[in-house]
Amino acid sequence: MQRHLRRRLLRPAVAALALAAAFVVSAATAGSVSGPTVTLDKQRIRPDERVAVTVDGFQALNVTISVCGNEARRGSSDCNMFASEGLKLDTDGTSTLVGIPVAAPPEPCPCVIRVSSRLNDEIATTPIEIIGHPTAPVVDGPTMPNPLVVSIEAEPAPPGVFERARASIGGPLLYEVTVRVRNTSTVPLRQVVLSGSAVRGNDQLAALALDDVGEIKPGQTWEQTVSAEVPGPSLGSVEWRVAASGAGPTVLASDTTRQRPLLLILLVMLLVIDVFVLAIRLVVRRRARGEIIDPAVFCVTEQTRVPSVP
Repeated sequence: MQRHLRRRLLRPAVAALALAAAFVVSAATAGSVSGPTVTLDKQRIRPDERVAVTVDGFQALNVTISVCGNEARRGSSDCNMFASEGLKLDTDGTSTLVGIPVAAPPEPCPCVIRVSSRLNDEIATTPIEIIGHPTAPVVDGPTMPNPLVVSIEAEPAPPGVFERARASIGGPLLYEVTVRVRNTSTVPLRQVVLSGSAVRGNDQLAALALDDVGEIKPGQTWEQTVSAEVPGPSLGSVEWRVAASGAGPTVLASDTTRQRPLLLILLVMLLVIDVFVLAIRLVVRRRARGEIIDPAVFCVTEQTRVPSVP
């Protein structure tokens, strides 16, 4: 009776596991860019004319606004720091607007308006044409070893009733994976290529459907969250990897998730216990059969027994 009951309990679980062996499903939301920005009310101006500058997205409370030549490739040395303007940003979450005179930079154009925090950990630039200022080929500054900072974070997606039951027996599990790429250089990056996947050991479980990054301006962060389903059996560790190339050396990032399908573990434990009990019963039955005396043998023995002499 107990054996039949266990079989009835195990059949739905086995059927669910077979149904859970599905291919990878991957979906994505569109990528977005966030971080420091600077915009102007006009892009073409004469020296010493005023331009309206709108600053937004900075975490710092104070920034410096400078007019720079050479696309500010070499940092402050390309900028007119003597004529730079300090600005205290609004703390209510709104953009800050200020008017500044455009002083000629020490280097030829292409020119930019550069806004930077005190520690230069937040930078935003926007191009500007200064009428009459000389133009020359851009001279790169010291090459940054890694102009990109890349991160990846994977979390199980909020499950429904069916998804929760399916994952508890080791079936496919849906994850929400967030990839972030930050431009730490002083120039816009337009050729960043991303590739991402989920792997277990040497097996690729899922490919992340990441968008083309497009342009990432200095100091900005591109971010995208994709949904990826890891096929069953969903047991143990999964490593999520992303690689960013096209802007200097390839930058790698990874994250690890772990899944423990409790119902599957419980079913395996019940199966082991069941096998153990059956093995004990088999041993007991064999021993019992060995102790029973065959009736035919007993009769022959009694007939051939010689009576003792008194």
